[in-house]
Amino acid sequence: MVSIRSVITPVISWVITTLLGLGFLVSCLLLAVHVRDAPHLDFAIVAELLLVAVLSLEGIVAVGHLRQARLDSLHVLFELLEQFRSAEMMLALVTLWRFRHDHGDEFVPAYLETWRKDDERIAQLPGEQQVEAMRATLHYRRRIVKEFYNSLAGLYELKVLSGKVIYTYWSPAELKVIPEILIPLETAVAHDLRIESQLGN
Repeated sequence: MVSIRSVITPVISWVITTLLGLGFLVSCLLLAVHVRDAPHLDFAIVAELLLVAVLSLEGIVAVGHLRQARLDSLHVLFELLEQFRSAEMMLALVTLWRFRHDHGDEFVPAYLETWRKDDERIAQLPGEQQVEAMRATLHYRRRIVKEFYNSLAGLYELKVLSGKVIYTYWSPAELKVIPEILIPLETAVAHDLRIESQLGN
């Protein structure tokens, strides 16, 4: 169902643009009439008419930029929705939730152990098989989900997507993966990598 706001907003934008365009045309017309008919140019009048014309043009450009920004936001939203609904994302989410359910409160150490074993196993494979094997790992699937939600959070911080839009298209249940799985795993992975870096030095 189409909301009233979605119908009214383009109409208001069109009306404002039309009024600004008329303001520009009228000011230019009055300026031309004044230059043609006035015995002596009144520079105050000329300056005021030019100011109205310039401000009208700036208003038209600003409305155009707002309209383009709205279109860009919609384009970004559609791309995110397409990515979220992909089979790869669905598989990654299902895999993470299943792992969380299977290991309960011990899912973080179990994840780190699975990551270590997968790395050791893949390192033994021929080079041409390693990329495909990596795609099937839990670690890779976690990163798919993490990067998606990082993008979502970044677009919110940049005000490209509002909180209202995010909560319209992503339910609380779909966002629950962030505190329940992603944050604990990200914290553990960062800690593990930091320890490896210190040992390497």
